[in-house]
Amino acid sequence: MRKILSTVLSAGIAVIMFTACAGGGNEKELPVEEPDMSTEAIQSEETMLPEQMETEAQLRDGLAAAENAPEEKLAFYEELLARDLCEEEDYLEMAQLYAASGDATAQRRMLWWAFLLYPDEKYAVQLQALTVRRTSEEEEAATLIAALQQALTEQDAAAFRGVTEGEEWRETFQEAPEIFATRTRYESENLTAQIVSDAYETEVYLLAGDGTCLYGRVNDGGSRTASAVFTEGAYNGEAEVCWYDGEGTLYKRYQAVLHNDVCVDSLTVEYEGVSYGGTFGEDGSVTEKQQEKISEAGGVVYAYEVGGRRYLYQEGVSQDTFRMDCVMLGLPRFEVWE
Repeated sequence: MRKILSTVLSAGIAVIMFTACAGGGNEKELPVEEPDMSTEAIQSEETMLPEQMETEAQLRDGLAAAENAPEEKLAFYEELLARDLCEEEDYLEMAQLYAASGDATAQRRMLWWAFLLYPDEKYAVQLQALTVRRTSEEEEAATLIAALQQALTEQDAAAFRGVTEGEEWRETFQEAPEIFATRTRYESENLTAQIVSDAYETEVYLLAGDGTCLYGRVNDGGSRTASAVFTEGAYNGEAEVCWYDGEGTLYKRYQAVLHNDVCVDSLTVEYEGVSYGGTFGEDGSVTEKQQEKISEAGGVVYAYEVGGRRYLYQEGVSQDTFRMDCVMLGLPRFEVWE
């Protein structure tokens, strides 16, 4: 009997302990923890990052799936590029995507690589026509433009050359300089700069909001600096053009009044230490007395030495058709890029 009672009591105690552990009665229920699967989860191919994909086939599939997501497409293309798996059409597609995002520098780089790997005139045309846009918010570009403006304002040929031949200039304004010059349009609140630059020559225009225009051109043979007034799509007002040799020595200076790009009224020329003067009509035609031997040889005298007998003339023209314009001074016609 005792043995039976002991067995019953033992069973009862076991039932009570089991009930308590299971949260029965009025006791609080213990939280049940979910198994942690995050560290063991296997990422599907659709959610993998491009750099996590092992094969080109995976990258191409991901690229196809990202058809309507330009940023995702660029990520896949850039991974293909990093692995040297790009084909010709990949470079073109990347160039278009960068263009759409406003990154003309990257766009130009893709076209440059396409030209190097698949030489074709169509790439040359695109490279020559592409304009890189920069603003004063880009600190390096703003600093270089400020130095350029100062050098041209002061007609400092040495400083002008120093700015355009520095490493900072090459990194900012000379993308792929070996063959094609880089066209850059820079804008600030009151200044627009247009730059064409490569490893051999740089040409710049700086146009202020009031019409003040600064021009510069530099290469191994020498340099030019100029100041003028550009209004209503042409040069109108006083202009000065200075010519320097390869050593930076000034050897020719023109001072003139321009109207619709041609010289009117008077012109002053300093050439190799001698001063000359000339006069012109409203259409830029020469009003100076002509020298018979120059006319017979097919030339036009446009300026005479001040207080002397020497003169300056232009070959291969006639007095009826010759017009002294900005180009004759060394100041190319200016066309604003849109």
